Amino acid sequence: MKILEIVTPSNIGGAENYVSNLSKKFLENGHEVFILSSNAGINKKSVLSIFDFLSKSGVPFKILNISFKYSPIAILKIASFIKQNKFDIIHTHLSKANIAGALAAKVSGMRSISTAHGLNKKSQYRYAGLVICVSDAVRENLLSQGMSSESLVVIHNGIDIEKFSSETEGLLKKESVINDAGTAIADDSRKHRFNVGIIARLSREKGVGIFLDAARFVLNEIPEARFFIAGTGVLKDNLIKKAKDLDIYDSVYFLGFVGASLVPFLNELDAVVFPSLKEGLPLSLLEAMAMEKTVIASDAGGMPEVVEDGKSGFIVKRGDAGVIYQKLISVYNSDHAMAMGKEARKTITERFNINICADKTLKLFQSFTSAS
Repeated sequence: MKILEIVTPSNIGGAENYVSNLSKKFLENGHEVFILSSNAGINKKSVLSIFDFLSKSGVPFKILNISFKYSPIAILKIASFIKQNKFDIIHTHLSKANIAGALAAKVSGMRSISTAHGLNKKSQYRYAGLVICVSDAVRENLLSQGMSSESLVVIHNGIDIEKFSSETEGLLKKESVINDAGTAIADDSRKHRFNVGIIARLSREKGVGIFLDAARFVLNEIPEARFFIAGTGVLKDNLIKKAKDLDIYDSVYFLGFVGASLVPFLNELDAVVFPSLKEGLPLSLLEAMAMEKTVIASDAGGMPEVVEDGKSGFIVKRGDAGVIYQKLISVYNSDHAMAMGKEARKTITERFNINICADKTLKLFQSFTSAS
């Protein structure tokens, strides 16, 4: 099967990693895959460009330096590319690609499939022949807007679990935390440290401000605790100011984009918090659980579909910093964190690994094209 993946990123995040991981699995299974991406919307301050990111993926790709959304030129260029290369299936990701890519498929005489990565408006999927939802919560969101159940299929996100393991060669448990410059943060007293992290885009819906509120409560009881924020975004300056206003700035580390240091970063943490107010199904949650970390996730989106409260992690009410604080204190004082981490990895291995995701997606592609 010859597959075209179309993505229009504004940064390098979950959807972009999903496309890369899925494409690599398709290649491993003997299929031809090509990624078509826009470059116009990428954040100029991004540490990693879309060109660099796709170059490292090992998947053939092309970047169109044009605006995708509602652009007749973009639609015609994509349609021409589809016709020239005779793809069997068009798979689109993110709002601009879901519109321009799906329209280009129609122009070229083909139907397309879109993947819904978040709780989006149904209008961006109006040209898709079928929509893959990365969680049941994403599906329910589109159903509530009037989309037909026949047009929606749930295939949960998956990760390459072999890349995320506390047993990875070269990892030393709790030796250092890597900052965005690739160097270790000095630590002269590891014995009583309690390291808590968050991996998120620095935007309101990710709840990073709530993470800081919870940090303040924890530091009142555990002054030696440290809080690490991995991610970039428009709210960075506001969040730094908030940490200073809360008088916790000396215990909070803004690491920026951790990139290739993600696994050693996760390895250093005792707990990882996902306090999102709005969510689809974050890959970073799956990655933290695969690293056998104790996770504390809000009840937003698809996260409760992954985390079994009290067994493979904790689910808390979104927006409640006080409950996050209580769970962190529980983790600090508990002897069961290791068992919970083992259960977390088991969950990811059995239900949310990239092999399962790729197999289900390929079967869907095959049934979709044979019925077209």
